[in-house]
Amino acid sequence: MDIRSTGTPLLPEEHLPPIPADFAPRLTPASPPAGHRRRKRLLAGALLGLTGLTAAGAVLASTCTLCYAVSADGVRPLAFVQGAETYQAAVAQVEDQVSQILQADYDYAQPATMALTIAPKDSIQDPQQLTDRLMETVDQVKAEYILTIDGRPVAACASRQAIDRALWTVKERYRTPNTVAAYFGSTVAVEEGYLPADTEVLDTEALVQRLTQPSGQVRQAVDRLAQALAGEREEHALPAAAPAGDQTAAPWQEDQPLLAVRTVEEVTYTQPVEPETQEIPDSSLLVGQRQTIREGAAGVAEITDRVTYTMGQEQSRETMSVNLLTQPTPTQVAVGTAQGAEGARGRFLWPLAGRISSPFGDRTIFGGESFHRGLDIAAPGGTPITASAAGQVIWAGAKGTYGNLVKLDHGNGYVTYYAHCSSLLVEEGDWVEQGQTIALVGSTGRSTGPHCHFELLWQGELLDPQLCLP
Repeated sequence: MDIRSTGTPLLPEEHLPPIPADFAPRLTPASPPAGHRRRKRLLAGALLGLTGLTAAGAVLASTCTLCYAVSADGVRPLAFVQGAETYQAAVAQVEDQVSQILQADYDYAQPATMALTIAPKDSIQDPQQLTDRLMETVDQVKAEYILTIDGRPVAACASRQAIDRALWTVKERYRTPNTVAAYFGSTVAVEEGYLPADTEVLDTEALVQRLTQPSGQVRQAVDRLAQALAGEREEHALPAAAPAGDQTAAPWQEDQPLLAVRTVEEVTYTQPVEPETQEIPDSSLLVGQRQTIREGAAGVAEITDRVTYTMGQEQSRETMSVNLLTQPTPTQVAVGTAQGAEGARGRFLWPLAGRISSPFGDRTIFGGESFHRGLDIAAPGGTPITASAAGQVIWAGAKGTYGNLVKLDHGNGYVTYYAHCSSLLVEEGDWVEQGQTIALVGSTGRSTGPHCHFELLWQGELLDPQLCLP
């Protein structure tokens, strides 16, 4: 381009000033005139603007596409689709889905327009996406959030937040300051689905009431919801409530709420710790006898339990820790070790004073050898016979070769016999004290003269009375 074409005037050569003789060229070129610089900037701006338009066109071509805007009110586009067949497919799907929900034939009659336009490629919708948008324009159905418990729909709500608030409220009813966990005893799920427009929709407060009432009181409402959901197509349907009489479904607990809340608490409390018993052998007591030497004192323990509740009722308890705050003092008990002749010493007295006419053991009498079971103490007839130790009369009467016999059970494994009496002064069942007169010396039964035959037994085994008496 000739710079002169811009109209800048040039001086004729004859009017140019003469060149000085000492003129020498400069090493750096002279700056162009101001007008020259301005024209170069204008040229560069024009070129930059053209480049920008070209880049913008390239971006538009790469991110947008020619398509149709589908509008129900002629103003706001519902969706952008590639062609009319997409809209027709979506309408057919809407009619089929709504017919299933309403369980009646339905024709989509909403006025719609399609206008050619340019839109971002990522806004183009397929038939299913357009179907979802068209479903929003159908007055006969509405999209709701459905709460299911163990797969059984129990309520519909307008928002997921309403259900979440209700579930939280139900849990909070059973929380205490000790609660460490709260959860539902059933599988709880929330799904979004279409329902007939006249289906009952609950707010948070009404849903809380439904979930906490006995199942028998809300069963009809739950059954109505199940019927409203029964018409949905399989790909949209939620698990249906079991019909009445269905034996395969979990049975209704008529007196229990639809939703069981379980909580876990950690409870800390104090509890007395009963003292242990220390047994101390004591030879002064008979086997089987016990005597308290020192009473113990209970300690105190701090216990932490993990307790599981269902609807506030305790179901199980596990002890997590035990901290002994006060040590218990054990109870000391003397336990008898004495038995037989050793145990009898000091417990029995002579039943009467007299000569020992026949000792315990083998002897010769009535012309033959025999074993003498007791000790014969000779005394004049009528001499008093006293109880060798306190006890209960278990026999008082004639007893074969014993003649008149008194038997005393001393309650500690020992039993004594008093035989050949002339007279008995006690009756069966009487309790007698040590030294109390119970009979008189005689010679009844198989006897060689007046005496008292005295026997001493330990747990049914005969003892030699002379080894046991003082």
